[in-house]
Amino acid sequence: MKHTDHDDPNAAVQKAVSALARTVEKLARDLDALRGGMRQAASKGTVKELADVVTHLSETVQQVAAAAAKKPGSEDEAVRSWLRLAEDEAAVQGVLSELVPWMQTVYLRYGDARVTLPPCWLWHPEVVEELLWLMDAWTAAFYGPDASLRLVGDWHDRQRPGVMRRVGLYADACDLTNHLEHAERLAAEVPLLDDLDPFVTWWASDRDNTGPAPSRDQIKAGRRGGQTTLSAVPQDGGY
Repeated sequence: MKHTDHDDPNAAVQKAVSALARTVEKLARDLDALRGGMRQAASKGTVKELADVVTHLSETVQQVAAAAAKKPGSEDEAVRSWLRLAEDEAAVQGVLSELVPWMQTVYLRYGDARVTLPPCWLWHPEVVEELLWLMDAWTAAFYGPDASLRLVGDWHDRQRPGVMRRVGLYADACDLTNHLEHAERLAAEVPLLDDLDPFVTWWASDRDNTGPAPSRDQIKAGRRGGQTTLSAVPQDGGY
């Protein structure tokens, strides 16, 4: 089965599946006819073997049709995420054993990527997340079942520059020494995590208004620059 970059691979697969289904249906009809005509000339075992073949073909068609119906990026297709990776050393080691060689042989071949990648990239989960999906997108574009020049072009033109730019923003001017003072601290927490109820009521029944007034404790806890622990609010000098 061949298709060009302008063809829809899913449509081509669906056509092939439909043709296969018609063939199996014809075989089933022929088998029914043979059951009567061959009953005298063939053994019951021979007829049963033919029936098993047709049944197996029917099941195969159903499986292929189900696989062809899945759309790339759908919920049925797993996409890896560093942020949601299993808390398992083997899983983490497996991802890094793929990612690091790919970065060496592909990503860092680009000068702008070498400039923006911080030496402390492993301390930044958001950076690893970006690099992981970029590697998987590269693999799909060059070697996946739907690999094409169009996907490769999209990777070069849009995906790689986008990741490179965001990596530079996430860790702008960051260095290994910056992580000394934050070592062993807890990860960022969502602000107001224990105060969701009034916001549920507001957005569910009164969203035309501006929302509940913050309490003194909320203001104190959320003041920029006044934190004693890490939070999701940037500590950049207060307000």
